[in-house]
Amino acid sequence: MDIALRSSDKIFFIRSIIAFSLAVCLLVVFGIWMWEWVEEKIWVFASLIALSSIVGYVIVSYTLASLFKTNHFLDILLKDTLHELNIPLSVINANLQMLQADENDEKKFKRLGRIELASKDLYALYKEVDYYIKKEIQEDVREKFYLDELIAGVIEKQKEMAEGIPITYDVLHEELFTDKHGFAKVVSNLVHNALKYNQNHNEIRIFQEAENLVIKDQGVGMSEAELFLVFNRYYQADATKEGYGIGLSLVKAHCDEFKISMRINSQKNVGTEVILDISHLLNKK
Repeated sequence: MDIALRSSDKIFFIRSIIAFSLAVCLLVVFGIWMWEWVEEKIWVFASLIALSSIVGYVIVSYTLASLFKTNHFLDILLKDTLHELNIPLSVINANLQMLQADENDEKKFKRLGRIELASKDLYALYKEVDYYIKKEIQEDVREKFYLDELIAGVIEKQKEMAEGIPITYDVLHEELFTDKHGFAKVVSNLVHNALKYNQNHNEIRIFQEAENLVIKDQGVGMSEAELFLVFNRYYQADATKEGYGIGLSLVKAHCDEFKISMRINSQKNVGTEVILDISHLLNKK
């Protein structure tokens, strides 16, 4: 493998090899000595197991100490940097709004608009990293939000890719209590796929059936064989399409985590229907 190691990685690697080699030698010598002097061989095995556990704990603690220290430092650095990043973003947005309010030149106004879009993209990245940090430290990322507002937001973000393909939605103004960011990514991925495999600019519909959320398209559809593979990471039915084939695997992982039952009905050259059971997410009072 042609892998460039940092100096800290090399030190960790060398320390691990030395510690492991010494431990093996120690256990071999101790085992030979015990085998010659102890009549009850069961005690030899028991002693070796106990000693191996102690030595293993010491080796792991010793060799991983620097790694834990580095990870702890990087964790603190990432969180502090993320926290500080929010301040300049707020300053940029506040000043942009003032500049746009006073600007009458059309060309300059368009330039400010491009800066605003870049600022929004940067803020989206900030929220993405913040979301994954909260999940990593096992914070409760659930929150209350309304289903129709979330769907409207997802569709608005997908308009650029839609290129004239109509996306309609008919869902209730119902309150949900779940991971809003993760659920939005689920819906967004499903709508994105519906757009990507659309044909003849047919309509994409998002609607509710009782406590089910349905995303239905009239695209290329999938065969039964493709349906078996659709959740495999990196699987793509059509390799010429953009993407890496990880969208549906992420959707499945989120649905499994938050107990959202998902069904897919699809027929080749007819279309696909994805049904999400959101009964567990409804904030029933």
